[in-house]
Amino acid sequence: MSKIIRQPELILLVCLLYACGTAATALADRAIVPLSPVPVASPFTHKYQTQQFRLHESETKTRLLLKAAAGDPQKTANMEQYDVSYYGLTMNLDPGTNILSGRTEMRATVIAGTMTSLEMHLMDNMTVASVSSGGLTTGFSHGGNLLNLTLDQAYTAGQEIIVTIDYSGNPAGSYFGWDSFDGQPLIWTLSEPYGARHWWPCKDLNTDKADLVDLRVTVPDDLIVASNGLLLSTTIPGPGLKTFHWQERYPIPTYLVSLAIHPFTVFGDTYVGLDGQEMPLEYYVVPSRLSQAEASFPVTVDMLEAFAQGFGEYPFIDEKYGHAHFPWGGGMEHQTLTSLHYDAYSEHIISHELGHQWWGDMVTCADFGHIWLNEGFATWSEAYWREVNEGMAAYHQEMNDARYLGEGTIFVENPSDFYEIFDYYLSYLKASWVPHMLRHVVGEEDFFAGLVLYRETYQYGSATTEQFRDAMEGASGQDLDQFFQQWIYGANHPQYEYSYTLHSVEAGKRLSLKIAQVQDNAGLFTMPLDVRVWSSDGTYVDITVQNSQQEQWYTLDVAANASFIELDPDDWVLCQKTFQGVSPTPELPAEGARLVGNYPNPFNPSTRISFDLPHAQAVKIAVYDLAGHLVTNLVDGFREGGLHTVVWEGRDDAGARSASGVFFVRMTTEGAESLHKITMVQ
Repeated sequence: MSKIIRQPELILLVCLLYACGTAATALADRAIVPLSPVPVASPFTHKYQTQQFRLHESETKTRLLLKAAAGDPQKTANMEQYDVSYYGLTMNLDPGTNILSGRTEMRATVIAGTMTSLEMHLMDNMTVASVSSGGLTTGFSHGGNLLNLTLDQAYTAGQEIIVTIDYSGNPAGSYFGWDSFDGQPLIWTLSEPYGARHWWPCKDLNTDKADLVDLRVTVPDDLIVASNGLLLSTTIPGPGLKTFHWQERYPIPTYLVSLAIHPFTVFGDTYVGLDGQEMPLEYYVVPSRLSQAEASFPVTVDMLEAFAQGFGEYPFIDEKYGHAHFPWGGGMEHQTLTSLHYDAYSEHIISHELGHQWWGDMVTCADFGHIWLNEGFATWSEAYWREVNEGMAAYHQEMNDARYLGEGTIFVENPSDFYEIFDYYLSYLKASWVPHMLRHVVGEEDFFAGLVLYRETYQYGSATTEQFRDAMEGASGQDLDQFFQQWIYGANHPQYEYSYTLHSVEAGKRLSLKIAQVQDNAGLFTMPLDVRVWSSDGTYVDITVQNSQQEQWYTLDVAANASFIELDPDDWVLCQKTFQGVSPTPELPAEGARLVGNYPNPFNPSTRISFDLPHAQAVKIAVYDLAGHLVTNLVDGFREGGLHTVVWEGRDDAGARSASGVFFVRMTTEGAESLHKITMVQ
């Protein structure tokens, strides 16, 4: 796994970048940006400002100096026996003494076996005064950061358990802070990944979301409490005190339950949903940053509209969305109310945290081994926002800024290690290329249909990489197991060397292309690669070839004025490419298998496709549309040597008539692949 560059290394690196200019660009792929903004005049401004907030979020969530504090996630067999439906959190917070006094009520249903005791997570720094079960005071033990409650009776499958825990203590640390800003208290929480147990007893696992959470928080009456869901009431329990009652009515994992407390200035906006439903946006900002927030936060409405159209309606539209200031660098995607640093206002961070509301909050990684489903998608959402707002060129620029070509697996093999969970380069950068590449592998329509299927199947629950894979397979009809194996569980990336030659033939020109995978630190990758064929008049056509072998040859019939080619010109594959030249590549040997051509061309309603085999061998011939989608298989099996002909009637595998247009016939035999362009007219 890669290591994060520390601050002294960073300062030196940034100095080198400014001193050396573009010669130092290669170093930028591992750069971490300092807290101060990069000067506008710098050629690296966009990239480093983007990396700055991502890194700050990564460092925030990693708690570099406190990474051992959470210890093992401690998923116990007892916890697998019950399903949580409700948490009621009642807390008194005293910023004068830094003491939290609380009562937690939990309701759960037994789903397996018989239970006479119940285990919950609660760190040992909190002191439990008493517990009850079914309204009766019962015994308990508390040690090893686990709370074991004796139940009032034996409970069996289907029965509801109601327990309450009275506790107190100072939860200060990396998940709960008694800070101040501008001379006023600023109390905050940030519980990802295993921090909820530091300030309230709970079953701290992503796979068990509570259906409903009440938070009743009492603070000095000059403070405002911001939290998840809807504010139901504010009451005065005594002189100088105020109680805020927030309620989250959508399922929520424990790490997304949050508090932000300060004498905030509050302002808002309105989002109109896809069906016309209005939803409030609420912004809780420290007063001295009001002008910055008022200038920067309104774009959130535009982002909500863009993401709703691309991903489906905002998942928590019956409640709210908004931002609350807190002191950690970057941001945290707390459900319905993102926490943002009081100096964080870029569109990158706003779009990143908003993207999480779909990918991380509505559908949550089942465990933090699959954190890429949260962070990779949120980072990709930044690029998607730029695409919607600025165009496709801006999208590709954003993705190129997120390139990471180092070692390590995206899947977190040790989810008790914070370094690995929130690895900036793997969980954020490389992971963002997975949806980017999938978009090209399965095609635009199927990719977004896959997102819809993923959302609808696992909404308000949790999911694994395999479940996301299944959704994308269901939408596209493709077998994507190899894609996920090589990009999520495998390390490194493909390194392509390519060379070609163009030959004049009777119908125009024939392109002979060789692509070799030369990486020695990973296996072979199976990926579609775009070949852009440029003509002398400045126009081009993109042809997609499938590549999976160490050395693979392609024969493509192209226009008579074809002049040169580019491989993967739009960077749809996370790879390295080296052009080896034109002349070194001979045409495929005459005795090789080849597509002879088709007649007539253009055609309607059918055409005869001829192919020549030098000897008996397995051959596959299929027709693809311009987007690279399979239309139909014409040949798939063993054929004798010699000249063969197959007829295409212009229909897909289901028998439906294809629309007129350009198609490609692809023949694959014994490590070689040939493509031939055909045109159907109506």
